[in-house]
Amino acid sequence: MDIGVLTFVCVALLILAVRATVRAVRKRGWEGSAGRMWWAGLLIASTIVALYFEVGHQHQERLATYAMSAVTENPNARADCRRFTQTFFSLGGYDGYVYRDNPDVALYTNDVCRSLASYASSNKQNPSLNQVRAVHVIAHEVEHVNGHWTESDAECRAVQLNYLVAIKLGATEQQARTLQARYFAEVYPHLKDGYTSGQCREGGSLDIFPDRTQFP
Repeated sequence: MDIGVLTFVCVALLILAVRATVRAVRKRGWEGSAGRMWWAGLLIASTIVALYFEVGHQHQERLATYAMSAVTENPNARADCRRFTQTFFSLGGYDGYVYRDNPDVALYTNDVCRSLASYASSNKQNPSLNQVRAVHVIAHEVEHVNGHWTESDAECRAVQLNYLVAIKLGATEQQARTLQARYFAEVYPHLKDGYTSGQCREGGSLDIFPDRTQFP
């Protein structure tokens, strides 16, 4: 479980809401009881809102970890979905990152994890480009977890394996292959230098399925 500032806020609000509710109920009918009930209601509403976002974050992180398992056999591989404030101050503009001194953990931005969750809950028929990217970023960072540190190598391997992430999240093979083809056609050619390679093609040195006649 990822413990963050919001986790502590939820606990604090819950304690305050319970205390305020108990006091309001015990002193019902006394002078000022309406104000106590209003305060208890405000705390309860705030707690519900905070819990909504906290539960959503925990769900997204578990989902991303689950998606990672589609392309790695590392039992320790897990996702760390950056909270909004963490994303703002970290990752340096990257959608994901894996540190060499902590290679089992893939860090993903808040946007990636939210887009991945929205894809998982969709019918997979017409994913947005953000959802397509999110599925792919999962695969790309897992390639670093798997020990492929050169960006062009990891990216090309992810291009050929990202459909497995989509299937893991409930897509049919046809839907997954369509997502894969869309990424390769619409996103891959426009990546920054160092992420693409002329060998990322059928029969190229980065083709990990040389016996397959259709790339990716």
